[in-house]
Amino acid sequence: MESLDFLVNVVSLANLGAMFLGIIVGLIVGAIPGLGPPMAIALMIPISFEWPPETALILMVATYAAGIYGGSFTAILLRAPGTSASAASSIEGYEMTKRGRAIEAIRMSTFASVMGGIISGFVLLWLAPPLATVSLLFGPSEYFVVALLGLTAIAAVSFGAVLRGLIAGLFGLFVSTIGIDAATAFPRFTYGMTGLMSGVGILPAVIGLFAFAQALTLCEGSPKSNISGVSKLSWNIWPRISEIVHCRWSLFRGWITGLIMGIVPAAGGSVAQWIAYSWEIQRGKPGDKFGEGEVKGLAATEGSNNGVTGTSLIPMFVLGIPGGISAAVILGALMIHGLQPGDRLFRDSPEVIYTVIWGFILANFMMGGIAAALARTMAYVTLFPRGLLAPIIMIFCVVGTFTASGNPWDVWIMVTFGVIGYLAQKYNFSPAGILLGIILGPIAEGGLRNVLILSDDNPLSFIFARWISVAIIIMIAIAIYYSLKPKKWETKTETKTLEE
Repeated sequence: MESLDFLVNVVSLANLGAMFLGIIVGLIVGAIPGLGPPMAIALMIPISFEWPPETALILMVATYAAGIYGGSFTAILLRAPGTSASAASSIEGYEMTKRGRAIEAIRMSTFASVMGGIISGFVLLWLAPPLATVSLLFGPSEYFVVALLGLTAIAAVSFGAVLRGLIAGLFGLFVSTIGIDAATAFPRFTYGMTGLMSGVGILPAVIGLFAFAQALTLCEGSPKSNISGVSKLSWNIWPRISEIVHCRWSLFRGWITGLIMGIVPAAGGSVAQWIAYSWEIQRGKPGDKFGEGEVKGLAATEGSNNGVTGTSLIPMFVLGIPGGISAAVILGALMIHGLQPGDRLFRDSPEVIYTVIWGFILANFMMGGIAAALARTMAYVTLFPRGLLAPIIMIFCVVGTFTASGNPWDVWIMVTFGVIGYLAQKYNFSPAGILLGIILGPIAEGGLRNVLILSDDNPLSFIFARWISVAIIIMIAIAIYYSLKPKKWETKTETKTLEE
């Protein structure tokens, strides 16, 4: 194992210091709605200009891993996800917080995220070259059907209100078409407003649908009451063996989903979390309470979004194709330091690349310890009165949205989606369905357009001629079947209600 020779390089004082700095910055910036890992990584680039390449890149990957996990703190505690990859965690995580189980939710999130990052790191270490070739097999038809696979999650996250969930998803797909068409440069549904020319960004939509909508919801309750309804918190911040055993298959499914989706460029944690959550709902058993604080749902989403982190770096390191926005920023840092991605990176600079990968793995271990220490302090926010929390969340939403783009229009878009998210939640139209439509709409549209061009307007024969597309279509059919089929845990709950 050539890579083992470079493990000792990671534990130098400079590398450990860079790792610690990256984790702290990632946790803080990732927890603020609107900022997220790409901005945190970008902030670190100027600091590391004069550093050795391996130290600078360790800083970047540590910031990336911690930033993805940091978004889960506010998602669980406030239903205000710091990143789009934490949006699904806000569903079960916040319901657990409302029931006084905030510490339990955070410790499961910590375990799932840390282990997902570590597993993803070892996959990056051992399987990068062969898995990178898999990403080359994905063409327009694969991107199109992957987007359709993600859209099947709408039925699962609608919790019985499938028709309303589909309406929400269609609304999200419509929103994703707003702006200048990339192929024709024709403005669509902008109505002469220059602020809509660039379309509706994912970040303003996420912040509005979840964080700002949550602030509006908090305004409904007594200003002196808190979210969780408890007056003190547990000191136990480490997951119990019984909790891990209870969620073992949920964790496994979340990690597998994250590892696979990380290899697919443009998918990442934003898509992986919803597929993992949908899969978990479909696999539910009698007694599960999805949508009401089911820890297994949280375990799956948290395992998937950090399971993406390592494998999303595989196509970047080996092929120069970033798996997401964060990986694209890291790619920029890689090239700033005079390193070119590809086979030559592993052949000509193994001391750099393997030191960075080992640094990524160790950063996840260190992140677990730091996050566990911060967990109880962060959880104290659930004891704050609603009258204080609501305006603080609103301020963070406005500041975070404006800081992310510098565009005042994005603030107005965020506020608009905050009102839409509030009304959607109130009348049982899934905000998650709207977000899924916005995220997956551009991927599906771009894939379909390219399929039509390449197939001479005969898309079906083109799609079914590719075995990966056929395999994904079979997965879509299975997902639809299980989405429409009555679920064991729903049947059990309905029977119990009738008996009462």
